[in-house]
Order: sequence, then C-alpha cells, then structure tokens
Amino acid sequence: MDIRKVILFRIIFLIIILSGCSKGNFNDNNEQINSSGNIDNFLGKSNNININNCDLMKFSTTSPNKLSNADIYIVGHAYGKPGEGEFFPNNLTSFFDLNINKNSENYIALNGDFVRTANNESFRKVKEYIEDNFDGYFISIGNHEVSSDLQSYFNYFDSDFFFQEFNNFLIISANFSNNNWLPSNDQIEKINKLIEDTDKKYIFLLSHQLFWINEAGNEIKPNSDDLLTVPLEQNSLNWLNPSNDKKFIVISGDYGAWGDKTYCKLINNKLFIANGIGDTTNDSIIKIHDYDNSFFIEEIILVNEN
Repeated sequence: MDIRKVILFRIIFLIIILSGCSKGNFNDNNEQINSSGNIDNFLGKSNNININNCDLMKFSTTSPNKLSNADIYIVGHAYGKPGEGEFFPNNLTSFFDLNINKNSENYIALNGDFVRTANNESFRKVKEYIEDNFDGYFISIGNHEVSSDLQSYFNYFDSDFFFQEFNNFLIISANFSNNNWLPSNDQIEKINKLIEDTDKKYIFLLSHQLFWINEAGNEIKPNSDDLLTVPLEQNSLNWLNPSNDKKFIVISGDYGAWGDKTYCKLINNKLFIANGIGDTTNDSIIKIHDYDNSFFIEEIILVNEN
C-alpha cells in the first residue's frame, strides 16, 4: 500500500476514535450512568442522584455539603430490629445528633412501621423526638401503626395525609395501609388535585407498602405482605390522572428490616426506590437536598452501633 494512503487511513481512524470520546464513549467527569436507563432524560442536567445498588447511577456534580434550603430525611421501618425495637435504633438517632444542619430547614419522612407497638407511649416518644429535632414531618403509616386501630396514632398526629411544595418538587405522603395497598378514594382524589395544581415537575410519592412490586417484575420482596387481600396492578400508578409533564419518584419503606440493600430502578419512566432499616449493618436512609434550582437524592449508610 502507498505510504500516503497508510498515513491517511491512520489519520481517519484517529479522528473516528476522538469523535467517539467527545460523544461520551469515554468519560472522565466523575459522572457514571449505566446503559439500563436514561437518567439525564428523567432527572435533567441540574438534578443528581447517588444511591448504591441503583440500576442507574449518576454521581453528584453538586456537593452534598453545599448548604441547601431544606433537607428531607426519609426512613422506612424506623423502629428497627423486627420484633425487638421500642424506639428508633441508636444508629439512626446518633446520625441525626451528629449531622442535622441547623442552618437549613430539616424534615423527617417516616415511611411506616416507625413504632413496634401502636400505643400512646410509642407515639408520644416519636412525636416529641420529631418536635425536638425537625421543622416538619411526613408520615405514611404502616401495618404496625394500624395493628389495632388508629386512635392512638391520631391522639398525637393530626392526619395520615401530608404534602408540601419545595423549590424543585412536591412531596406527597399518603396512607397506603389498606387491603389493596393503595390510598383511599378520598386521598387519591386529593393526590390528583395536588398534582394538577402544582407547577412542580417532580412529584415525590412516599408510601409504606411496595404497591409497585408487580411493575418491578417482583425483583424484590417487602418486609411483609400484611393487609394485602387483592392482586396488585401491573401499572402501579394507574390511579393517577394522566400527566405528560410530571416525573414521579416513589419511595417506599416496607423494606430493609432483614438487611436488604436499597432498591432503586427506573421503570416505565418512573423512579422506584425501596429503603428501610432494621438495625443491621446494611441500614441506610434516603436524603433529599433541596437547592434553589436543583435537588440531590442521596443514600446515607448508617454506622452500626452494635
């Protein structure tokens, strides 16, 4: 082959390789996204997620140490070790003691089973702890809270339905502890109205029950199947009014009691997260940082105190 043709061929080959790098085939910006989901299409360029064991991972380009306007700590199965815990385990309370930033607004979201025994004493402890440490709260009650009736719960908490708009999203926390693992018709109507009225693109829907496990192909199991008496739907959010401009992030807390690692997966353009604690070495919680124009979802591994 003519030497000039060889040189020309090598130049063309080098241009192709460099072009591939510039299009993202090689990445050195501390951002990693695997091929199973389009996280940028879902979260956008400004928002970030960092959750272990997620089928799609985007390492934050926003420092989680940057002062946020509000922090929301989401805890599933907060009473701890199954059958033994009487209050939040030490690994959870120690984390809050050391890490809550009083310069931000701080909220706690309890995704069910935050008491082992549903009585006045248990609910009093939780309510006093929340009032001493947080600016507000969200609760999605679990099967432990409704084990007898809800009267003891309502002696300390005014509602089983919570919502609030933040800078970048709307959070809704509802009572899914029914025989179909869905909210009541009244709460469904309220949820749809909130979604219709908000100008926020991102909707965080907090639940206790993993009402969406069929949609996830039954890849995981909840802590228990208490209360459920009917088959679950394949399209887990078919009770919501159609909305083309909203992005749904579902975080459910009936999980993790037996040491399960966080589940996180983008399915049908909805992000599903299952997370909870059981006083094990795998305990973790989810934290949402709300900034002026972006948010960051972070998994925090708790240090085991045993």
